[in-house]
Amino acid sequence: MDNERQGNGLVVLLAFFTGGLIGSLLGLLFAPMAGRETREKIRDASMDVKDRTITAANQARDVTTERVTDLVDKGKARVDDATESVKAAVDAGKSAFVEKKSELANILSRENEEEEAES
Repeated sequence: MDNERQGNGLVVLLAFFTGGLIGSLLGLLFAPMAGRETREKIRDASMDVKDRTITAANQARDVTTERVTDLVDKGKARVDDATESVKAAVDAGKSAFVEKKSELANILSRENEEEEAES
């Protein structure tokens, strides 16, 4: 959901800057000025929009990098938790196996003793 909002925000930001650029260019083209002045204003407006777009893209990159880093850290923590849970379950299984094996050995030993006593 946050990724969708981030993507939508970037689209809106890009549309805003594109609209501003187009509006500025049209205003300059239809304004009564000399060709040189018009070209300078178009160049200045283009550079301004370019700088703003670069700044917005860098900010979006920084936010995205931070979020990805957070997600990776959370994922690592979950893997570590799952690993510990699996290790605990394996250790419990081993303990139960050893305990049952010991019980069965005792039962078999008693049965062998009883059979020897009866003979």
